[in-house]
Amino acid sequence: MQFNRCPVCHSRISLEQLCQDEAGRELLALLAKLDSLSGTAVVSYIGLFRSAKRDLTNDRALKLTQETLALAEPNWLIPALQETVESIRVKRQQGQVQPLTNHNYLKRVLSTVLGRCEDAPLLSAPAQAGFKTASASIGRLQDTSWAE
Repeated sequence: MQFNRCPVCHSRISLEQLCQDEAGRELLALLAKLDSLSGTAVVSYIGLFRSAKRDLTNDRALKLTQETLALAEPNWLIPALQETVESIRVKRQQGQVQPLTNHNYLKRVLSTVLGRCEDAPLLSAPAQAGFKTASASIGRLQDTSWAE
């Protein structure tokens, strides 16, 4: 099925070609489940991992997308993705930033976004490994005799 023409290079895009490998199919299925705002934010963010000379493989793009979506609930993740993309693009225009290699910058932005709202839900389990929260520290206290 011909999909139309690429808006950038004007070559034809075929859905069959996009789905030639398993990772490509999984990536398309994962992105198709997202609303347009979320999908755009995730795709823009994943693009920050691409170098100027090489494209991301479908395997890498799928892994990055899965990791990104596991970080937090969409209502907190999307603003963090948008801020990250905008910030990195500005820095790239100034020649300061190379392609991303991990999610650490996004995690810092996400913690800032979550910090702006007191009733923000906790990060998902994979994301919690990278963050220390006051409530988690309090929960680990063993000696509470001072509280009596």
